[in-house]
Amino acid sequence: MIAGLPMYERPELFEAHNNFWQLIHEQIVGSPKILSRNIAPWDLWTSPQLFLAQTCSSPYRESLHKIVNYVGTADYDLPNCPPGYYNSLIISRRGYEISEIKNCTFGFNEKISHSGWTAPMAHFRKLNVAPKFLKKTGSHRASVKSVASGQIDFAAIDAQSWRFIKEYDNFAINIRVLDHTNPTPGLPFITSQSSLKKNLFDAIKKAIEVLSEKYRSLLYLNDFVTIEEKKYIGSAC
Repeated sequence: MIAGLPMYERPELFEAHNNFWQLIHEQIVGSPKILSRNIAPWDLWTSPQLFLAQTCSSPYRESLHKIVNYVGTADYDLPNCPPGYYNSLIISRRGYEISEIKNCTFGFNEKISHSGWTAPMAHFRKLNVAPKFLKKTGSHRASVKSVASGQIDFAAIDAQSWRFIKEYDNFAINIRVLDHTNPTPGLPFITSQSSLKKNLFDAIKKAIEVLSEKYRSLLYLNDFVTIEEKKYIGSAC
């Protein structure tokens, strides 16, 4: 069996994630002892041996919901979002306005990303604007770095990722948040083991409750909640 928490992973959070995982592992017999960090996200999410992972909303909505089981959603207590929800922040360099995007380059991490692609594209349609050029960056962090360096002009970063980038990456100092998208269901936790859904939900919720204040604060973990699956499957933005 394998488990991974790739969506908000970065070296500064390894210790916090390891401690969080140990609290889950100790509650369920047969669970993996350590997190798998050297496996591609799609290989992790689609593995028949998947014990637990966090995935992005778009892959879950588009295809993963057909082959995995929804466990629950972490609540990060994000501003202007209901429990378990998140949104994207539209960013640029200082001095830019969102209307200028029609003559500029928008960078996105992946087109399968809800927060980096689907949500901002829907938001731009509502504003009746569209970027003139597009450039794939490969990650939220790379998008912010590319905006800061002038390689691209705009990007959309999920609000939780932005918290970590602001805290740990010096290049974020010159970034300005221009707007935000509407809240949508946050990144779901999934498993291939249908018989373990309830046990996993209870174990994760308990782990958040007993996790030390230090690690809970580092990960911004507030609670673990259930969101109706139809709100994932039926929502494109």
